[in-house]
Amino acid sequence: MKDNILYNPIAHLYESFSDSTPHIDVEIRTMLNLAGDVQGKSVLDLACGYGLFSRKFKSLGASKVIGVDISDKMIEIARNKSRQYNDGIEFHLSDVCKMGSFGKFDLVVAAWLFCHAESLEDLKTMFRVVADHLKPSGKFVAYTFEPDYRLANGNYENYFIKVLSEEPVKDTTLVKAEFLTTPPSPFTMYRWSREQYAEAINEAGLKHEWHKPMLLESDIASQPPGFWDNYQRNCLDTALVCQL
Repeated sequence: MKDNILYNPIAHLYESFSDSTPHIDVEIRTMLNLAGDVQGKSVLDLACGYGLFSRKFKSLGASKVIGVDISDKMIEIARNKSRQYNDGIEFHLSDVCKMGSFGKFDLVVAAWLFCHAESLEDLKTMFRVVADHLKPSGKFVAYTFEPDYRLANGNYENYFIKVLSEEPVKDTTLVKAEFLTTPPSPFTMYRWSREQYAEAINEAGLKHEWHKPMLLESDIASQPPGFWDNYQRNCLDTALVCQL
């Protein structure tokens, strides 16, 4: 995984993108809703970035929150914010595929982790790491690249992302895109099929179910007519819930 190289140059721009994109509220709502009540629970946030979800869960009463990311610039931002807020969140610099154990957790979350698996073996390793960190009664909630998204069916520029190309590589599809920051921030993702996800999830001993992003009527009403059409017809985002 090359995400350290990928995200380090755009770490500060990514935060501004995330803070301003119109669908971030949908992503946050979906993740928090699927996670359920976290009061007094332990949370492991994989691919935590600058700590957006780590802080959300801490503010909702999680007893312990640990965030892990491969980008040292992202972790630096996350740690600085934790010092600023004195929130007691631990942030660790590590490649999820190579990280050691942080123990067992009530909740493991991962927003935009699996789209950076460069091989099917990476994808399987990520799910094994998830399973290894879950308590028997625990839950895993992910937000990831929708396997059914196709550039030919519409772009994503309304939502501050421009998809540039899709290219078959080995057993996956390489998608090149850019966040519409100033200047634009290029990034890449890998689109895995539902069958490949199922294979990786099953091998890790997990059960799973897919969930669409929770777009509300109030979201639709807050934007001009047609704004959410591509989001509803050809969504780039999806959510996933797994349990042992």
